[in-house]
Amino acid sequence: MLYTPKIIKLAERKPFELTWKNGLLLRSTNWLGDALMTLPAAYQMSRFLPKTCGFFVLCPKNLVPLWEACPWVSCAIGMEGKRISRKEIREVCSLSAGTAVVFPNSFGSAMDVYHCHIHNRVGRAGRFRSLLLTHRLPEWPRSKVSAAFHQLSYYLDLAAALGKIDYTTDYPPLKTDQELVRKLGMEGDNWLAVAPGAAFGPAKQWPAEHYLSVAKWHVASGGKVVFVGTKAEMSVTQELSAQLPGSLDLAGRTNLTELMAVLAKARFAVANDSGAMHLAAAVGTSGVAVFGSTDPTATGPIGAPWRLIVSPADCRPCFQHTCPRREKPYFCLREILPEQVIDELKALEK
Repeated sequence: MLYTPKIIKLAERKPFELTWKNGLLLRSTNWLGDALMTLPAAYQMSRFLPKTCGFFVLCPKNLVPLWEACPWVSCAIGMEGKRISRKEIREVCSLSAGTAVVFPNSFGSAMDVYHCHIHNRVGRAGRFRSLLLTHRLPEWPRSKVSAAFHQLSYYLDLAAALGKIDYTTDYPPLKTDQELVRKLGMEGDNWLAVAPGAAFGPAKQWPAEHYLSVAKWHVASGGKVVFVGTKAEMSVTQELSAQLPGSLDLAGRTNLTELMAVLAKARFAVANDSGAMHLAAAVGTSGVAVFGSTDPTATGPIGAPWRLIVSPADCRPCFQHTCPRREKPYFCLREILPEQVIDELKALEK
């Protein structure tokens, strides 16, 4: 099916009265996939700033390249550790932001911003965060059942606390450097990016042999295949690429900047519910994703059009890292066949 994110207005918000001073600081979410799903809300917030003000992002160090690829971001400050250091606090303070918005729902993330002595601190209540914030929205209600709308709605709700916004998934394209892909060996066109991993765990990972079947079909159709992933996924991609002569295995060999360029170069991508899926959509590449234990209504890709295959298993979504079923483990994933993914890729070609 062609996926369309369902975005809703959670409440009528009267914007807070805030001061910008030299700009706005956003405390980013900590995971790649989560950060990518917040981009439309971050962009909406940037539109409130006067031209003389900057839009600054505080994030884990590994996410700095993502935020630097956003044309509306003035600078990104990367945190070396789990919590902000004294050196990083001084760097944030030197920006003289008048307002900060905390996207994550953790106490520690609010504490990071609190230490920076920013006058206005906006975020959601709950988990004692209210003690650290000057302006609060209701706590994000968490549930382990199928969602009714995309979780971007909650981030847009925070953006609406700053002013009138558009409830949309739109944002300017991310900047990528296509010179990088030539250095990595991606010559020519009609590349299929295959991302068989998922940091969440095996309950998100479609069987590797199914990915191989899809990759072989694409090569037989005259295309090229590049495998992508982290160092933790190299054993899987090496096994797959060894069975597919002529394929390019870049798993564990790219940083985030290079991976964005690789995915932007690809014609299509095939992935699990993972950061690679979200990143491909964000750089404008369409693809097919397989959903087993998780819920695409809440966390589907935002950006380029994607087609999703969602398991009809009655036990999903369970949101477990590993399958709790003793009989037929990972049935929700294994029942999805390579032919189904191939059919969806053909539909994208039309």
